[in-house]
Amino acid sequence: MSALALTRSCRKRMFKMPDFRQVFLGLVMALALLIVGLILYPILLTLVSTFVRDGALTGAPFEEAVAARGFSTILYNTLIYTTGSLCLSCAIGIFLAWANERTDARMDSLAGILPILPLMVPPIGSALGYVMLFANNSGIGNITLRYVFGIETGGPVSILNFYGLIAVSSLSLAPVVYLIVSAALRNMDPALDEAARVFGASPRKTLWKVTLPVVGPAIASAALLVGIHAVSSFTFPFIIGTGAGITTLSVHIYRLFAIFPPDPDSAVAVSLALLLLVYLGLFFQLRVARAVGRAVVGGKSSSTATVKLGPWRYVVRALFIVYLGAVILPVVGLAIGSLQPYLGAGPSQFSLDNFRTVLGNFETRDALINSFSLGALAATINMAVAGILMFASMRMLKKSGHLIEYSLMVPAVIPHIVLAVALIIAFSGPPFYLYGTKLLVLIAYCVMFIPEASRAASSAISQASEELSEAAHVAGAGLFRTLRKVVLPQVVNGLLAGWVIVFFLAVNEVTASSFLGGLNSAVVGHVAIDYFANGRLSEVAAMTLIVTVVTATVVLAASGIIGRAYASRR
Repeated sequence: MSALALTRSCRKRMFKMPDFRQVFLGLVMALALLIVGLILYPILLTLVSTFVRDGALTGAPFEEAVAARGFSTILYNTLIYTTGSLCLSCAIGIFLAWANERTDARMDSLAGILPILPLMVPPIGSALGYVMLFANNSGIGNITLRYVFGIETGGPVSILNFYGLIAVSSLSLAPVVYLIVSAALRNMDPALDEAARVFGASPRKTLWKVTLPVVGPAIASAALLVGIHAVSSFTFPFIIGTGAGITTLSVHIYRLFAIFPPDPDSAVAVSLALLLLVYLGLFFQLRVARAVGRAVVGGKSSSTATVKLGPWRYVVRALFIVYLGAVILPVVGLAIGSLQPYLGAGPSQFSLDNFRTVLGNFETRDALINSFSLGALAATINMAVAGILMFASMRMLKKSGHLIEYSLMVPAVIPHIVLAVALIIAFSGPPFYLYGTKLLVLIAYCVMFIPEASRAASSAISQASEELSEAAHVAGAGLFRTLRKVVLPQVVNGLLAGWVIVFFLAVNEVTASSFLGGLNSAVVGHVAIDYFANGRLSEVAAMTLIVTVVTATVVLAASGIIGRAYASRR
């Protein structure tokens, strides 16, 4: 009997179902390896296929790309565009942050939303809207200005030049600066400003001698981050720069693939140069970011130092209104452009024909459907993966979890155009043959936006109570039941916020979409760039306006759901 009992006991152990914790950790490791593989495999394969020939390293592709006619001009254009966008966006963002956080000019009804409004407008919508308004001779804004002021020459506002390109781009980049600098100003001890004023310093002297030096590291970090975004930007240089004869590195890479026959080796070489520029900026940004904590000086303070601007308060508020107008203008331009049969047509010719064309044409209709469905699918996959990985790294693998967090952040420092080139080279040929498929576009979206998903998941999980999870464990609940009954209800709103962010970014993505989209995988970014290149601006405006309205509706609906959920907890 004892031998029979021992045999049964061994058999039970042999066929015992694995513990859910072990299964969960196995899933975590598999997902982490998959993410790392989807990042490293295309990049490494692209580098090897381009710079290794006959078993030996070669720099020929890079030499050919650099020696190409006009390459020095392209570098110069990129430098001017990046520097100008960096300086102007920093000036706008710092001014808005200071005025909102430190002065009595703050407009409470608009303070929270005004500086980040440009994030609600897709980059292609912002760029195209301004082109529709201020194209030199045919923009409806210029036509109106000429009529009102009796101007007979062209213009008077010219958007198709370096000044216009930098100005429009800076409006979209300024919120990045605002968010970083305003956070530093909130953390700064207001007693420093108060002490300066007690000793007779004017508001201007306090700003230059006290406030800005204290938040200097945050400003430098924001500036470098904006520079990284600008140097790899594609949408603004393509939409506005094309008409102005301005070519930047990102646009040059696109054209190397668009020509016939394509020149992938040169495209990879230029992509590598762009990647090196981004990593150089990232290196300095990380070094400076370590000092951002210095903005928290002198401990906590219960009051906020408010600078009394006197009559200048109304000037600052007027500048707020000007900024608001500059943000709303491209949406107005899109709305007007979508009603025009061609650029420059008058109100008597306005109609809804472009919307009928967009919704009736199979290519544009499929592009809209594909963009929304792939955006929703990418957001769902990313938030599920990020939620699982971040929970494991923060609650179960505290010693080695940081490795998972670092791996999820790697795509954040790879320009979309570089990643798109790598994905094309890695997955177009055997054994995958994915070029022109929806799967390749979905892979690109998942890889590109996993950093945003991981940040949202990390924020949500960090706010979930560990004590409740421990109490559930003590009460006998397993890991699966604890996740489903305790953790998920606490983090669902944060995960929903992350889902909305990824959905918005994916639907409005243009750079990689313009490379990866095809006949059977048309998305809005790909079709919009193709139509713009062929002069079909009014149809692009109609399509972009539809995307803007849908994504804004999704964002506002999700915000309402999250707001009601938080209010119900109080």
